[in-house]
Amino acid sequence: MNRRDTVLALLALGVAPFASVAQQQGKVWRIGWLEWTGKGRYSEITSKAFVEGLRAAGYVEGNNLVIERRVASGDLRRLAEQARELAALKVDVLFTPSKAAADAAWYASRSIPTVIATVTDPVAVDYARSLARPGKHITGVTTASAELTGKRLELLREAIPGATRIAVLYDKTLYDSCQQELKEFRSAAKQLGVTLVEISVPNLAVNAGDLEPAFRKMVEAKAQGVVMPLFTTVADLAPEIARLALKHRMPTMHETTDFAEVGGLMTYGPDFADIYRRAAHYVVRILKGEKPAEMAIEEPRQFKFTINLKTAKALGLKIPQSVLIRADEVIQ
Repeated sequence: MNRRDTVLALLALGVAPFASVAQQQGKVWRIGWLEWTGKGRYSEITSKAFVEGLRAAGYVEGNNLVIERRVASGDLRRLAEQARELAALKVDVLFTPSKAAADAAWYASRSIPTVIATVTDPVAVDYARSLARPGKHITGVTTASAELTGKRLELLREAIPGATRIAVLYDKTLYDSCQQELKEFRSAAKQLGVTLVEISVPNLAVNAGDLEPAFRKMVEAKAQGVVMPLFTTVADLAPEIARLALKHRMPTMHETTDFAEVGGLMTYGPDFADIYRRAAHYVVRILKGEKPAEMAIEEPRQFKFTINLKTAKALGLKIPQSVLIRADEVIQ
């Protein structure tokens, strides 16, 4: 059988011709990965999960995949420039895990399929018409933080008997990224009868020197604990925040487990490694031809509440049994 007859026979059987198969197998895909900061254990864990998610689906960097990764290191202007750079490269998919990165990508291109991973409410910020049918070029996984934000404040207040004043520490540079969570903290505080003391710092990704004055302000404002939006700090500052919180005897609550692991009092939030792994699945689906507009945005599947009893003891705080029994992990 000659080549022509072979191709016709394959077509008759519904099998792609050799050239087509070879071309598809030889395709090298390009992902643009845009991040606010790439420091710390949180970044290491989530980045590893994202790459593992791609690899599990057969997309391997250096083989059939090129990853154009850009990290702005806390510079909004640089973030915007990097977004435009990735758009100019005509990448197949943009991966913008944070809202700051997603915003930059939004202004750089509204045609390149974009996958998010930690945006609190993509509908509220007009990235999607609904979670079920986004209708635009953005899809992915949300932290679905509305209920979780209020729950974090509630758990912290319960852990501090008689607490009526709770500080919320946020990075002013990332106000737009934190805005939704701040609104939810305010709403929850009102329902719980708690006074929320809002403390901002200029830009922790660039300068951590403002942390000490921020904690002094909390003490002066008679705050009895502190909560933090997800993107308040770069994750490599977690040990310093934990140290200052202990120094100023300030119980803390954050979203990511690593804060409790390095000395923070409590954390409650989704499994961020799983979120990034699921985001990789969305990237793969787009590379295989699915349209973001038709891909339902997913909510987190796993949540974890962690308490560091060693820190509680150092603070002289006795965590009520009603709070302890709800913990998924207790660090002794």
